[in-house]
Amino acid sequence: MISLCKSTAFSYPKTESRLNEDSILITKKLSDGFILAVADGVGSYEGAYQASSATIKYINDLDSFDYNDGEKIFSELKDNIKKLSEIDVNYTNAATTLTLAFINSKKLYVAHIGDCRLYILQNDKLRCLTKDHTQHQKFLDEKIYTKKELKNLDGGNIITSAISQKFLRNYDFFTVPTTELLQSNGKLSLFLMSDGAHHHWEERPRFSTNTMNNVLRFGNSLHNRILNKGLIDDTSFIGAEFIITE
Repeated sequence: MISLCKSTAFSYPKTESRLNEDSILITKKLSDGFILAVADGVGSYEGAYQASSATIKYINDLDSFDYNDGEKIFSELKDNIKKLSEIDVNYTNAATTLTLAFINSKKLYVAHIGDCRLYILQNDKLRCLTKDHTQHQKFLDEKIYTKKELKNLDGGNIITSAISQKFLRNYDFFTVPTTELLQSNGKLSLFLMSDGAHHHWEERPRFSTNTMNNVLRFGNSLHNRILNKGLIDDTSFIGAEFIITE
């Protein structure tokens, strides 16, 4: 059995005068588990907000989660984006990233495309379970640059894969047994962040032990850090703490 203990979320546009192209699905009960998601509309194309919000609406309307067929999920999401261009031809190139987590008592299921991230709390630290689909990550995978060298290079936010009617490149769909993610107290904490949030987290990826082990404190501390340093992009965060019992 899985129960939700705590959940928190926030989402901001880069500036007050700009539309927030991020969309989020806060932690929600679904069949035998819980689902949460962050989508970041690709801002270089018209219809970024429409793409991310349509994707989250589609997920929110699900009455069950298909455990076994990632290809089907992404195919249906692609078709969902295609409908936007039938409404407005200007949305032909609309695209969005997506990081989705569904968790029940047995497994964590992850559907991921783009550069939002899913983290898990382990040993008072956050471990990233997803890999960015970006130009910088491609350079790392191909050993063209080191992580240190990439800090001084532009283009870190160039997306190499997204949900779009014209292309659906690489995506990730994987599972992790909850037994590999549980903390010693029987709890399990997940954190979803768009790139505007994890940029500030990765600059200094630590808080006090008390903060790290409390989802509400963590969310509040990250929120304050981001606002104090200034938003660099649309910024979204979801944190959720679960307890799993027999």
